[in-house]
Amino acid sequence: MKPNKIERLKSELRPSDFREKISALDLKNLSEDERFYLKNYGIYNIKLMPEKFMLRIRVAGGRIERQILETIVRIVKAYRLELLLTARAQIELHSLTASNVLKVWQELQEENITTLQTLTDNFRNIVTDPYDGAAEESKVEVYPLILQMQALFLDNAEWMGMLPRKFNVAISGTSATPMHFYGNDLYFALAKQEDAWGFNLYLGGKNSEVAQPADLFVLPHEVPGMFEAVARAYRTYGLRGSRARTRLFYLLQEIGMDAFVEKIKCFYPHTIRPQGSVENGKQYASAVQVLKDGTYGLCYQTRFGKIETASLEEVLEYARIHELQLRLGVDQNIYLLGMKEKTFPFEPVRGASQVTACAGSSYCALSLWDIKAETAYLPMEKIESHNIQVGFSGCLKGCGRHHHSDIGLVGLRTNLFGETQKAARIFLGGEYTEGKSTARLLFYAVPLPHLNRLLEVIIEEFESSGQQDFECFSRRYLNPHSSNFVTLWFLSKLYLEEKIRLEVLPEVPARPRSFVLMEMRSSSER
Repeated sequence: MKPNKIERLKSELRPSDFREKISALDLKNLSEDERFYLKNYGIYNIKLMPEKFMLRIRVAGGRIERQILETIVRIVKAYRLELLLTARAQIELHSLTASNVLKVWQELQEENITTLQTLTDNFRNIVTDPYDGAAEESKVEVYPLILQMQALFLDNAEWMGMLPRKFNVAISGTSATPMHFYGNDLYFALAKQEDAWGFNLYLGGKNSEVAQPADLFVLPHEVPGMFEAVARAYRTYGLRGSRARTRLFYLLQEIGMDAFVEKIKCFYPHTIRPQGSVENGKQYASAVQVLKDGTYGLCYQTRFGKIETASLEEVLEYARIHELQLRLGVDQNIYLLGMKEKTFPFEPVRGASQVTACAGSSYCALSLWDIKAETAYLPMEKIESHNIQVGFSGCLKGCGRHHHSDIGLVGLRTNLFGETQKAARIFLGGEYTEGKSTARLLFYAVPLPHLNRLLEVIIEEFESSGQQDFECFSRRYLNPHSSNFVTLWFLSKLYLEEKIRLEVLPEVPARPRSFVLMEMRSSSER
């Protein structure tokens, strides 16, 4: 297989050796090669917006010291930047230019705030539940394990930019959480085996696919070793041809899960155990949550990842006065831990705990909508009251996780209905809590003026079903039917306004995931 252009670049100059060249770059006239190398240092620039730069800050496990966040706010104010929280519990600094991006990057380094390896072919931020170790449901605190895993690759020439493609990792030691992690390349899911807590491995997830079980179980102290084994197996055997097919998912599709597990074993020095019983129940998002030490945790809601410096300073001052811990969640919100009283002193943002939104066209050249602003077109009151999980992406790359949600939306532009206008693709039916399936594409292009009413019709059908949540509704009512039938059903309800209801079909036993991977492999061979 002929290596792709990026792999040929790496063979000529390793990303770790590019550091000494950064200060001499002409940032106003960057080449695509230089843009690739800069990504390994967390510096993002794209030829569609050559005048704009972004820095992405790594926040391991979402845990961040108040003093560090105060430093970031000071820098944001000094350079008049904008700050976003990402769906991987990181921080992005926007509105940077060629004249100041390296100054800000250097200041961050001097404060021991790292942007290394947050983009391109690297292990991205390792994520977990924001109440890790503190929630009553927390069985294993995983933050120390995250730091051990990160120590393997961070600022290490052997690993910097040397993976076939980006690699997302999640680990959860919490038995019930509103967060879900099956969209990661590697997910250590809380499990139990012979009364011992540990983790089952799931591999091959991405924005459009759920990770599959590897039939492997590790005890907590074995997690770093298993992570390294998976990492080395992927780096050694991962596909390096077409960039569109280099994620771990495609390697598993090509050789099968069993074959990849055999390759993992070659790098793993400990006992191999078959998978245990997974413990990952569903929990609904709440503004205040009681913690195992009797204190409370508070979810400060951002505007779908966007937060003004004045608001952030208010949060920091509150945390200082009450001596609270600060954590970032994959839901793009800020969590404050250690409150002595059950109170919520901040103004809530409707839908902020239910909607995950990508950066949008204000910050990303690939997005066709200003996603964070256009959440206003959603029926937020119903979404929030029913705890419906919505993923909203501005393009098919899926940074808003539209496949891993109850209702997924992708903003696009179309001339199908006359003049070019904004429209949305609608995905429904993700079974994400246990990683059973992604949401299906049901509506190819819904004009923006009709989006709100169609979503209301869909939610009204859920309300009439009597199911406890939308995921259960999808499993029992939507997913047993074909995509075409469900699409026609909701369109008929929208236009005819008939009070007819979907019936529950007899449940069909799900095919084993190993069979699905084998079928995918067979299909690709044909």
